[in-house]
Amino acid sequence: MDPCGIERALVRSVDVLVQDAGGRTLLQFRDGAARTYPLAWSFWGGAVDDCDETLAHAAARELEEELGVSVRPEEFELAGRRVARSGRTAPLFRLVRALAWTDITIHEGAGAGWFRRAEILSLPATPSVVFHAQESPRLFGD
Repeated sequence: MDPCGIERALVRSVDVLVQDAGGRTLLQFRDGAARTYPLAWSFWGGAVDDCDETLAHAAARELEEELGVSVRPEEFELAGRRVARSGRTAPLFRLVRALAWTDITIHEGAGAGWFRRAEILSLPATPSVVFHAQESPRLFGD
């Protein structure tokens, strides 16, 4: 069991919610060659590796790989989770500090953008983004 209370064997990946000082959410636009959900807007994050001590460590590692932002696992809060029919769980970790364009260097995807919840709901987005935007409006300032 991970310290955040999730059975680690049920988790293959983590999602990371990044926001700016104004509460807008930074999403990644997946490129056309992406194995899953090409050309869709998604959270940052990815696979949990065997070397990740905790799921929050996986979130920190993924954020550094994808945005060049070095964070500590303690800088995340478990903001939600999405459970698939298979029982697999995808936790959503929210970075508790705000970021700005000047803080990041995008290393993955075809682009990125800052969005408000109403804008997110109109985007071609991954199921995880849609789920959290619909089910947890408080995460997006609504």
